[in-house]
Amino acid sequence: MKFKIKYFLYFCLLAIICTIIIDYVRVSNYRIIPSLPSKEKEGKIDEIYYNLVNGEKQIDWKQVDQALDYVNAQYDVSDFYVATLIRILYEYRDKVPADMLLKIKNSLLKFRYWMDEPGENSMCYWSENHQILFLSAEYLVGQLYPDEVFVNSKLTGRQHMAKAYQKINDWLEMRWKFGFSEFYSNVYYNEDIAGMINLIDYANDNVIAKKANMIMDLLIYDIASQKSSNMFVSVSGRAYEKNRKGGLAVSINRITDFLWDKPRLYHPNITYGFIASKKYKVPPVLIEIGKDTSNAVIKQTNSLNISQLKEEGYFGTDDKSIMMQWGMEAYSNPEVVRNSISYIRKNNMFSNSFFIGFRRLDNSLFRLFHLEPALIRYFNPQTNGAVIQQANTYTYRTANYSLYSVQSYYPGNNANQQHVAGMNIGNYFSVFHTHPALPDNIKYSSPNYWVGYGRLPHVAQDSSVSLSIYNLPDKKGQAEMAMLNYTHAYFPKELFDTVYLVNNYAFGKKGKVYCALIGRNNFYYKNNSSNDLIQPGRQSYWIIEAGNEAKDGSFKNFCSRIMKSKVEFNSETLRLIYVSNGKQLELTYNGKFLINNKVVSTLYNRYDSPYVKAKFKPDSLEFRYHNKFLKLNMNRLVREYN
Repeated sequence: MKFKIKYFLYFCLLAIICTIIIDYVRVSNYRIIPSLPSKEKEGKIDEIYYNLVNGEKQIDWKQVDQALDYVNAQYDVSDFYVATLIRILYEYRDKVPADMLLKIKNSLLKFRYWMDEPGENSMCYWSENHQILFLSAEYLVGQLYPDEVFVNSKLTGRQHMAKAYQKINDWLEMRWKFGFSEFYSNVYYNEDIAGMINLIDYANDNVIAKKANMIMDLLIYDIASQKSSNMFVSVSGRAYEKNRKGGLAVSINRITDFLWDKPRLYHPNITYGFIASKKYKVPPVLIEIGKDTSNAVIKQTNSLNISQLKEEGYFGTDDKSIMMQWGMEAYSNPEVVRNSISYIRKNNMFSNSFFIGFRRLDNSLFRLFHLEPALIRYFNPQTNGAVIQQANTYTYRTANYSLYSVQSYYPGNNANQQHVAGMNIGNYFSVFHTHPALPDNIKYSSPNYWVGYGRLPHVAQDSSVSLSIYNLPDKKGQAEMAMLNYTHAYFPKELFDTVYLVNNYAFGKKGKVYCALIGRNNFYYKNNSSNDLIQPGRQSYWIIEAGNEAKDGSFKNFCSRIMKSKVEFNSETLRLIYVSNGKQLELTYNGKFLINNKVVSTLYNRYDSPYVKAKFKPDSLEFRYHNKFLKLNMNRLVREYN
């Protein structure tokens, strides 16, 4: 018997070794398809559409060839080009030369519209904004060529319409129930707008068009309620450096200028279809909300937690589940990692450059013994920080500033692109603090020095004061890129009228708006920088208090009051107490938030503002302000406004 057991164990060991070798050879032979061209290829398709809308007679149709080359190569963001091509075909088909019309048609019939179709590329299909761009494109191109057989998929246009129809409805339903995973993103709301406006303008199906109108309304409400003056910067599921710092560089300024500012010369862009649309009408109540200058507290809940996916029916490997999981950027997290690998494997996506890291998990033994979640928990790769979980957002908006936070958002986690606390100084710029994930001399898309967080703080806000506590570990995690022992703030001296820095206090004045930062440790500007305010220390806090002349009197009085305010911090319990204007705020890291010794809940309903109140997964919504209203009910296809 011992003899048989010994040789059985030898056989098992040999089988394991052979499996490892075979897997290694197989994975090593995966090719990597480039996501972008080696040389920049600029297809000025948005410019052509812009010129057509504005009656330009001389159109350089050769520029379309460059765009088609990009689309034919299936480089990432090809869906941006396709969205504008669709607008040209639906509105200006009679103006397109016959030979160019044929080229466009051939490109669209060859295009790979979803991950389950034949072929391989490195396009990103799965983020929330890309989903609606690809799906609206598939539906509308199918509608345009219903009887044509598409070269890549071998499906007819009608079959593509049917295939996209359910996914479009799923996407719209998710936004209705849970809001945008990429909440308040002044980058990616542009792409959501581009995908939805095409459905609104061109879909013959009334159900899709009506639902897209409703979700567009919700997106415009987000912008209207969160913008400061005319600058849409707030907490966000996905924000980059310039989109956190604010000012004229914020890309969605084209939309806010169009809706709330004086008419001006607009420029070619993927959102120009929204400006040119003849079908979508912004309900007047949303315009009025955007103009409101009264002091308002705006609370909202967006997206889901990973722990809620199962109960809400999004925990599988079907397209609907993957759309939710990957739309909230949950790829490598232990709860969903096997779903991701299964979907990648099923759809032959290991050649996609975005999924290079998953090759290490494409292992027969891992798969057989379900080891992937345990490995992910052990190594905790920084990609886990990409997941955008449920955000309970709090915004205090006034006529000339706004202060905003995501309450108690996963303290201590990594965060790739999230933005959880900041202040808008009118329409000029923003102030925020963060723990940098990388030193400023290392270039990486996200997270990096100004994008995302190495480790998230615990944030809580009430009215014009926000508290944030950072608790940084002594060393980086197994798969973490760096662990810097300081936090910092964007506090630009050159943009304020006046800056006053003393020890662990920083004060700024712009016009009639005041901003105060308080830290545990003394501040200093880094390397003679004029905007990078450093606070050393692993256990630290940042307090932001906003003010203005009307409430606080002179800037001198504001600074004097703040410096006299009580601040206490216990470095062992990580409890912070701050007293402002007679109100005591108390926050304990990974613990409770108290105001005047009473625990405050930081879990909100779907909407809780002066303009709309609704529970999670609402049946209907009603927005009201200044005798204007908007009533929405997606199930009954009701959209009424005055």
